[in-house]
Amino acid sequence: MERLVATLALICVLMVIFAGSGAFILSNIFISQSKVDAVSATTKGVAITLSEQVSLLDSILDKMAQDPEIINAVAQNNPKLLANAEKRLSEHFPGILSIKFVLPEARDPSKSTTTGMSFADLDIVRKTFEKNQPTAVQGDMGADRHLAIARKIMQNNAVVGVVLAGVSFDFIGRILSATPIEKGYIELRQDKLVLASTGEKVDAEDLDNDPVKVPNTEWELYYDNSSSSGVIEFSLMFAVVLIPALVVTLGFVMGYRKLSDLFVQDMSWLTKAFKDILTEKPLGDYPVKLGETRSLISTLAQFKRVVNDKWFEM
Repeated sequence: MERLVATLALICVLMVIFAGSGAFILSNIFISQSKVDAVSATTKGVAITLSEQVSLLDSILDKMAQDPEIINAVAQNNPKLLANAEKRLSEHFPGILSIKFVLPEARDPSKSTTTGMSFADLDIVRKTFEKNQPTAVQGDMGADRHLAIARKIMQNNAVVGVVLAGVSFDFIGRILSATPIEKGYIELRQDKLVLASTGEKVDAEDLDNDPVKVPNTEWELYYDNSSSSGVIEFSLMFAVVLIPALVVTLGFVMGYRKLSDLFVQDMSWLTKAFKDILTEKPLGDYPVKLGETRSLISTLAQFKRVVNDKWFEM
């Protein structure tokens, strides 16, 4: 009996140890997972910040395109006035690299005489004559790459030209590099062009999460929240919970079965000893397993002798 109780006590101690260790491991997993899940929220925050920065640049060019002096310069197609307008815009537009005015006759790239403009710039200008286009990064890698913003210039409800601003997009890298991210990876793309990134990419494969669209642009933010480790963490969490439960359940089942078997055997011997005492047969050897049962048989035998002695005295 003492051994059985000691075994059950050991199982209880192990259960406490497993439960405590499991709680510690689970807390670490949950903390880690909260950091992982924060990548998605952080990505949405980056998208909003980028969108606000682009919207600010767009609004500045919108106001400049509505300036009466600029409208007059473009409508007259006066080189001197256009040069003054370009200088004025260059002095007041943040991060400006170039300013160009494109007149309606230059909207066709095959007939354009505009110099210093790539086909991508000419294409966005051509589309802007019909409708203002989302801000996009244009040009080859290096000094020619820029953020292109194009706006229609209207006079008497007619399009008299388009102003195209080439702007530095260094703010993109600054925004992403300043983004606090402890676990994960964020990448800004325009189509297949990677503009900037932050964090560490766990897997070399392409990111399979649904991208976050940056409003008012052609950009998308792809992110990796290290979901591949989620399976391992879930398996560990499952094991931490399941294994102690199985060990404790198995221990109590085995203890119950062992104790039941001992009680059944001892009750059989106890019944036989009781019959022997009642029929005044000599007590034999009763191979009981529990010391308590053996003590009970001895107590019954003593009680029988005491009763017989009292009866004899009467």
